[in-house]
Amino acid sequence: MSQLGLEANDVALDIGAGTGKLTSVLCLAGLRVIAIEPNSNMLGIARAKPDLRSVQWIAATGDSLPLRDRSAQLVAYGSSFNVVDQRKALGECARVLVPGGAWMAVWNHRDLDDPLQKAIESTIRRQLPDYEYGNRRESPESVLLSDPRFARIRRWETRFVASGQTSDWLAAWRSHATLRRQAGDQLLSILDSIAEVVGSQDTLEVPYFTRVWTAQRIAP
Repeated sequence: MSQLGLEANDVALDIGAGTGKLTSVLCLAGLRVIAIEPNSNMLGIARAKPDLRSVQWIAATGDSLPLRDRSAQLVAYGSSFNVVDQRKALGECARVLVPGGAWMAVWNHRDLDDPLQKAIESTIRRQLPDYEYGNRRESPESVLLSDPRFARIRRWETRFVASGQTSDWLAAWRSHATLRRQAGDQLLSILDSIAEVVGSQDTLEVPYFTRVWTAQRIAP
């Protein structure tokens, strides 16, 4: 986290922390983490993880942070900035960040140019022609540029390959919130089609992009 100007024991807020994936990374970086998550089931899972015992967990949303002004050096979103009112959330970030503090949003996206992923997208759209990912895959740069309290906007990405059991990967599709919301009563049929595309292979290697945007809270 040194590239963000952070030091050990700086306070980091993980907004929409879920079950604590990004929270764990922030802890490993030596930061004091306050995790914000409104879902009680996810909170329960995260609180039970041994490596997250030092984390302060708060049941709240990113639109209304129960924290003091200028109380954090970092505000981070792990695959969650797309589910908040972005302008309102940025206002809260500006309030709780110290001048010079860092803002960060991270998403992991499947590489849709991969042949297997192309085939899966095609089979989804045969049944849901208007299927879309919403603003999850859209850059937050425009909303950052519209807020004069943030500057030095940067973007970078890395690639990785996730290997795992095919059964686990198909199970993840069953809980895919975007697909469930748009598929309605077509969900089971679409899931069967995805399973047919994957075939009988026991394991999968799925290529991903990690896309990161950062900005700095400038002094008022």
